[in-house]
Amino acid sequence: MIVLERNTLRFSIRMHVICMGNDLCVSIGGGDKSHIGAVALAISHRALSGCDKIDASVSLLTVTGHKEDELARKVAYKLAVEFNCTVSVSCGIHLDGASIQEITQVLDEADGLLGEAVVKLKEGDYSRSV
Repeated sequence: MIVLERNTLRFSIRMHVICMGNDLCVSIGGGDKSHIGAVALAISHRALSGCDKIDASVSLLTVTGHKEDELARKVAYKLAVEFNCTVSVSCGIHLDGASIQEITQVLDEADGLLGEAVVKLKEGDYSRSV
């Protein structure tokens, strides 16, 4: 399992990545209260253009009133394409009274975690951890 964390003065975000055979199970949470706000499932496949490029289809489930769906979708898609596997992402980050600037900062920090996860997955053989 890979555990990554980013901290700011206002909040922390944690990402857990569990390898399940060739597939990945990811959770992203933080802020004032972690929860499940959205779940994404990405399934990699050959690009429909006929080339050897890998693409992915993503399905989303979103809890009413929550806004994490685009973040869950982005992470699931990126990892599925990068590693040609199936990826599930559960995401829930809550900040009481978050400003637009804070929401942007959450998304920036989550992007940083995603980049770190890609590097860590490429560095090591995590497929045997489960």
